[in-house]
Amino acid sequence: MKSAIIEKCRENLRNYRENLQKDIDELKNSMTADTKSSAGDKYETGREMMKQEQDKLQAQLEVINRNLAVLQNINTHEEYNSVQFGALVTTSEGKYLISVSYGKLHIEEKEVVLISAISPLAQLMIDKKVGDKFDWNGNKIMIEEIH
Repeated sequence: MKSAIIEKCRENLRNYRENLQKDIDELKNSMTADTKSSAGDKYETGREMMKQEQDKLQAQLEVINRNLAVLQNINTHEEYNSVQFGALVTTSEGKYLISVSYGKLHIEEKEVVLISAISPLAQLMIDKKVGDKFDWNGNKIMIEEIH
C-alpha cells in the first residue's frame, strides 16, 4: 500500500507542478508583452504585481520539487520497528505516512494523511512502537501497525 500512496502523491504533485509551470510561463509572456507596450508608473505597478505573483508561484514550484525529491528517497519495501521517516503508521485515529506535508489522500478506498516528519503529530509518534500510546488534542491515540 505504501508504494501506491507514494505513487499517487507523486502523480498529483507532478500534475500540480505542470499547471504551476504553465501559469509561470503565462505570467512571463504577459510581462514581456506589457513591457513592449507600456510606459509610466501605472504600468510599473502592474508589472511589479505580476513579478510578485511569479515569485509566489516559483516558491510553490520549489516546494513541490523538494517534496518529490523527498518521496523519491522513501524505501517502500523497508519495514520499521518504530515510527520514523518513511513509515506507514496505522493508529486508532487513522493512517499516516511520515513523509511530506501533503494532507489527505484517498487510495484503495482508504484515507491516508501524509505528514512531515517535523510536524507536531509526527514528533509525538517518532520512535513509538506498536502498542504505544500518545496524547493528541486531548485524545489517547494508540499505534496499531507500522510498515
